[in-house]
Amino acid sequence: MINLEDKKILVLGFARSGYSTAKILNKLGYDVILNAYDDLSSDAKAIELRNLGVEIVDGGHPLELLDNIDLIVKNPGIKYEIDFLQEAIKKNIDIITEIELANTLFNIDMVAITGTNGKTTTTQMTFDILKNAQKDVYLAGNIGYPSIEVAYNHPNALIVTEVSSFQLQGTKYFKPSIAAITNLGIGHLDYHGSVENYRNAKRNIYKNQTKDDILVLNIKEVEKYKISEINSQVIFYDTKENPEADVFVKNNMVVYKDIELFDITKISLPGMHNIENAINAALISYIKGADISTIREVLYSFSGVKHRLQFVGEHKGVKFYNDSKATNPVATTTALSGFENNIILVCGGKDRGIDFKELVPFFPRIKAMVVVGESKEILFNLATTNGVECERATKIDDATFLANKLAKRGDIVLLSPACASWDQYRCFEDRGEEFIATFEKISQED
Repeated sequence: MINLEDKKILVLGFARSGYSTAKILNKLGYDVILNAYDDLSSDAKAIELRNLGVEIVDGGHPLELLDNIDLIVKNPGIKYEIDFLQEAIKKNIDIITEIELANTLFNIDMVAITGTNGKTTTTQMTFDILKNAQKDVYLAGNIGYPSIEVAYNHPNALIVTEVSSFQLQGTKYFKPSIAAITNLGIGHLDYHGSVENYRNAKRNIYKNQTKDDILVLNIKEVEKYKISEINSQVIFYDTKENPEADVFVKNNMVVYKDIELFDITKISLPGMHNIENAINAALISYIKGADISTIREVLYSFSGVKHRLQFVGEHKGVKFYNDSKATNPVATTTALSGFENNIILVCGGKDRGIDFKELVPFFPRIKAMVVVGESKEILFNLATTNGVECERATKIDDATFLANKLAKRGDIVLLSPACASWDQYRCFEDRGEEFIATFEKISQED
């Protein structure tokens, strides 16, 4: 663990995790400064921190601030390429993220779940099972509260946390008792610079695990890992009967050590990817002490996570699904795979230079597309070149109205952008909320 005694700690970035980190470090008596690029002079939480005695430097990242700093706790979204962090690296200042700090300050039992897609659904499923099994468990990370906040308030509890590649890149000693990687695809190349850098960040989730810890992996992706270099107990799963997997499906039942965990035909969420998510959640929960009846009860009734292939409602025989969390093409193909045909796809967003060719094999399922955002023309050209009807729109609101006009009874209107939201929206949640609000307007029409 990193020794924090007598260290001058800089919290870089504000938002919720920066606020929580600075406040908790202050409460614990550490010498902490918070630095943010934005002007925080009128921010209520920043004023609260100042009143507690936290020094705040806002409006930029002055390099001279690094002169007396021993450790930086970085907001995960801030790129390492900025001058401030490059200078910190030259000065050999340790740079970590808040999940590493939580692990350092508190002796917590943590389940950590990551992956290119499916991590949020898997995390929520796992938490719901353990909570319903009466375990002392809390949700943290991208899906809940900052890990450090949960660990500070509940130091002896089990924490189920969704962790991103941004968070994992800033880890040195992070060590969850159970780690799961739902899948290892391609994502956030604008942040990590290359596929291998991105995947290496994800692989950090298990780098400090020992033989007493568990790592859950999809056996279909075994070639993406150097298994001989992994120190933890690896549990492989498969969605078909496979004697080489530790967990597999036989006669529709998910089997682990001759125990039938659940029936895959009773999972309500569409798509094989959600079967994989459920296998991860059931396995982790079972290892952590959940009983079979609770596992089945939760999984069979699980209706999804908001903005992750969320069923919004039905109007005049047309079903609307909000998958705003699909911020890359692989996530969108995963959503498309859950439906047979008659899809009106609403997509587009920030252009991060990603190739959308992964969508092409799914075009036979798509009846029409409505495209928005910076990537609008790229997607429009891809669709029309491949014979898919495509319409341009400005934002999600008018795109959803247009998709509804194109749809007939029995069709699916699916918001699954394949892009980040930052060109037009603060976050994917705001984009999804606009879709939900627009559906509400449509549903009130005659």
